[in-house]
Amino acid sequence: MTRAVFLDHDGTINEKVIYLDSVEQFRLLPGAGKAIRILNWDRWSIRGPLFPYFRRMSMTDLDRADYDFLFDNARAGKALNVSFIHMDQPIGLWNYIRIANDIAHQIPPGRILDWGCGYGQMTHLLQRRGFSVTAFDIGPANKTLPDIPVCRGLQVVRTQHPTKLPFEDASFNAVLSCGVLEHVDEFSEPGNESKSLAEIARVLRPGGAILIYQLPQRYAWQEAIIRRFRLGYAHPRRYTAGEIAQMLHRVGFQVKRIGRANLVPKNLTGMPSQLRALYSRLSRPLIAADMLLVRVPLLNQLAGVLEITAYRVSQDDERP
Repeated sequence: MTRAVFLDHDGTINEKVIYLDSVEQFRLLPGAGKAIRILNWDRWSIRGPLFPYFRRMSMTDLDRADYDFLFDNARAGKALNVSFIHMDQPIGLWNYIRIANDIAHQIPPGRILDWGCGYGQMTHLLQRRGFSVTAFDIGPANKTLPDIPVCRGLQVVRTQHPTKLPFEDASFNAVLSCGVLEHVDEFSEPGNESKSLAEIARVLRPGGAILIYQLPQRYAWQEAIIRRFRLGYAHPRRYTAGEIAQMLHRVGFQVKRIGRANLVPKNLTGMPSQLRALYSRLSRPLIAADMLLVRVPLLNQLAGVLEITAYRVSQDDERP
């Protein structure tokens, strides 16, 4: 049975006792944020009218500084002809920040593996939120990264094996897969995604978390349109919530949360410049709207991606 606490917004945890009709009106009382984080770390389920939205969309000075940093990197990458498919629009940058904040609200700072770190944007964001991050990726040890700020000083552990991780058992408190798992079989061979999940379970401590983001959902409307009209790349590997839950269960995980995102698209590469400019101005409100829409039953089955949090089952939990 899931433990839950209901937090009303009407003067209980926010500064003003008013009817809230937007996320921007929400201001936490002193100490409320810390108390909510403690409840999350202790695996309580938080319920309340606007809780899922204000906790991730209230901009902080840290968020603004992170946005400016990522924006400067995207601009520097563009000057070097580096492709940043998910970082070439403000809405994509804010989405990475949303994910980092979501992780920080779910688990306490500890050792986390950024599995498939790419250019290191999530490594950077999580380090800024107090995590000790190990960046990992596939490729030769001498692979060079572009000369942009986020890559400077980034120490990446690499291997060329498609599934095995070069870490001892129980090395990490958490493992992040952000836009990675769906490409494992695509760029190696069928069956490697299950082997990869088993390896992730091995390097996690008992009770450690796997956090999966940007996992393509099978019936996503945007990808259906892209495939139908051949507008560009569409993921060949897509998942249902039940399928990924079963895959995780088979290698020793217990799923705590399955969410959805990207009913409102975050990647506008190839779209008309007028639409991209509109998205640039409305990035954060669009993300807030997306967070509302993906809670609508049935409609959320058309969202672009799944977001999963699961915990490695300890031996004590496995005993009858």
